[in-house]
Amino acid sequence: MENKTGTYFKYAIGEIVLVVIGILIAISINNWNETNKNEREQIVFLNNLKNDLKNDLIQLDQILKLQKEKLSTVNELKDQLLSIKDFEKIEQLFAKINTSANYTYFPNTGSYTTSVSSGKIASLNPSSLRIAITNLYERYYYRLIYNGELYDKKLNEVSSSQGKFFNTLTLKLNSKDVIEDSDFVNLITIVFLENSTYVKKGDRTKSEILKVLKLVEQRLND
Repeated sequence: MENKTGTYFKYAIGEIVLVVIGILIAISINNWNETNKNEREQIVFLNNLKNDLKNDLIQLDQILKLQKEKLSTVNELKDQLLSIKDFEKIEQLFAKINTSANYTYFPNTGSYTTSVSSGKIASLNPSSLRIAITNLYERYYYRLIYNGELYDKKLNEVSSSQGKFFNTLTLKLNSKDVIEDSDFVNLITIVFLENSTYVKKGDRTKSEILKVLKLVEQRLND
């Protein structure tokens, strides 16, 4: 009887051990599947983000090219007003500024916004990549967009007050006395400051995009 009891006890222990081992294996497989699922989701997100950033870079390059051309014109106009004072040249440069469109930057944020709203960006590894991506969108993009809005607002104010100096139909200054008017000089100074500030922030944002792109590509190639 004792032998039978001992045998049954050993059998029961064996069964328990097998069940525990089975549970541990199931948990391990589940964890492995979950890890693989998270990794696949991260790869999809990073590939989408990479495409967004490349498109952002193309757009930003185009905008910076136009803004730098405008800055060169405004800078030349400022120099003319402060020293050279060639009326015809000043009139020509001011007309050029008035007929040029003012493009500002709006990035593609779809992939990033989705990852934030779903909470998946919190699990993105390594943490240095997650921090760099968040910094780009929450700091650099935010500041450039905000600065662009301020820039547009200032240009609208300039446009509404330039009537006393400039005829937008004929693209001519109202008189030669305009170039000696301190209000006109201040007008050009405002445009110069807003334009140069926007270009500087744009260049910094471009550098940050390139940095994040490099990190993303490194992660995808791991």
